[in-house]
Amino acid sequence: MVRGPLFSPKTAAVAGGSPQALGFAVALARAGVAVTLIEDDQHDALRVRETLARAEALTGIDIVIGQPASLRTDLLVEASGNCPLQRAALIADLSPIAGTNGLILSLGPDPSVDARSRAASYTDRLLFIDTAAPPPHIGLIEILDLGATSELALSRAEGLARLLGAIPLRTPSFIAAPLLACFEDCAEHLIFHGSNPWEVDSALEAFGFDLGPCAAQDLRGLDLAYARHRREDADNTRHFPTPVLDRMVPEGRLGRKGSVGWYRYPGGGGRVIDPLIEDLAREEAHFAGITPQNLSESTLQHRLILALINQAARLHASGVPAPLIDLVATQATGFPAALGGPLFFGAHLGFGTAVAHLSDLAQQEGPHWTPSNALAALAQTKATA
Repeated sequence: MVRGPLFSPKTAAVAGGSPQALGFAVALARAGVAVTLIEDDQHDALRVRETLARAEALTGIDIVIGQPASLRTDLLVEASGNCPLQRAALIADLSPIAGTNGLILSLGPDPSVDARSRAASYTDRLLFIDTAAPPPHIGLIEILDLGATSELALSRAEGLARLLGAIPLRTPSFIAAPLLACFEDCAEHLIFHGSNPWEVDSALEAFGFDLGPCAAQDLRGLDLAYARHRREDADNTRHFPTPVLDRMVPEGRLGRKGSVGWYRYPGGGGRVIDPLIEDLAREEAHFAGITPQNLSESTLQHRLILALINQAARLHASGVPAPLIDLVATQATGFPAALGGPLFFGAHLGFGTAVAHLSDLAQQEGPHWTPSNALAALAQTKATA
């Protein structure tokens, strides 16, 4: 297969101090691009500078406050982590930085229909992208193809992904985000019901995951899931009852960027168990009238893998090919590549078996474990094949 050319910008501006934004900025700088990080205020600028200095990743990155009037770049990346409409407004404000020919990327979750509409005037050079792996790794970049986006812009985004050493993947809707949402919320639900972050992470890492879901979520930033919860509450689409993180973020537990999340990170170093999280989860369970369960390692593995298989089946039913789902799952959730991904593993386990196990869980634990119609259809198809 013939690959398109690399897109090699000389300069880039990245707006937003999220871990995802910093990881992208560092990847650009290491590829030889002169990067300007745009922060909202002095506090954010200082925090970002200290974070990058600890990681020895300041080389090639300039940090500024606000939008310099004279700044012009070949590439503009909006990575604020804000709600879709705020992201669209920020793109409109910052677009002069990219001049008339610069590529504009909005890095983050799938934008709303309204946000896409507001960005329509830039469709010849604006793309929505998302990175699957937790920062600082960028193994795969999903590129949202809205149909109206120019082929030149899509090709340039693919070339940029290759420049950063990532796999570019064009898709009509993001795959990683719903897989991660399901995975993170299931992990939090298990903590709410009696486990703790280090038990969940240890169980999944023993299964073969690169990193447990709580440690990975600390890398991404807990505020991203908190914002997603707010959107889900507004749309009445939240799947698992998950009150623990909703209390953590307002208390300042943002993950590694705030030095405390599911774990503590003293001095910006490695993760350290924080017993206060266990106390917080037990308190929330008490408020909800839930008796904590002693969940074994195999039980934690079983429930999280079933949740991933169920979500992967939903994506497959929406038209996403199974190999793409499995590829993204290995990058986004760290699913063991040797096991092929959730759909490949689900087929090996038996989709009918997965439906039966989820049905039992739904009876015992609640309707949030109900197997999807998509999974039931896969089970039926395999049964009659």
